[in-house]
Amino acid sequence: MARIMVVDDTYFMRALIKAILKQAGHDVVAEARDGEEALRNYMIYKPDLVTMDITMFGMNGIDAVKAIISMDKAAKIVMISAMSQKSMVVGAIKNGAKHFIIKPVTVEKVVGIIDQVLGIKSEIHHSNDDFGGIKQSIKEMEKAIVQIDKEGN
Repeated sequence: MARIMVVDDTYFMRALIKAILKQAGHDVVAEARDGEEALRNYMIYKPDLVTMDITMFGMNGIDAVKAIISMDKAAKIVMISAMSQKSMVVGAIKNGAKHFIIKPVTVEKVVGIIDQVLGIKSEIHHSNDDFGGIKQSIKEMEKAIVQIDKEGN
């Protein structure tokens, strides 16, 4: 399958996306916490596809897309954003991103869009049971986050 780099400033999102991609048979060759690290890692690893958060400290996702596309016109970048960032997603697409995933991410959204951008037939409908563990982990992580929020207030 594909060699993918995951870019997000939060460890939770990187871990979640990596788990989904690995379960789908992709090889996560690199990750980055911000746009600058994404640029460095893109040049080192030359991934087949990049998942890119929009809002990050330092260089944001839109600027990172511009920089990566200027280095490699054929780069395949999928933006990952919150619903409130629609205008930023449009900007990223205008600057070369191939597609986007709106948070909250799900196994179906991630695998379906990644496979679409890569031009491969998605096998998710055949192997949906394989993702049961990831779905359960996502639910457990979401519960933990809600509990942390409650304790913090």
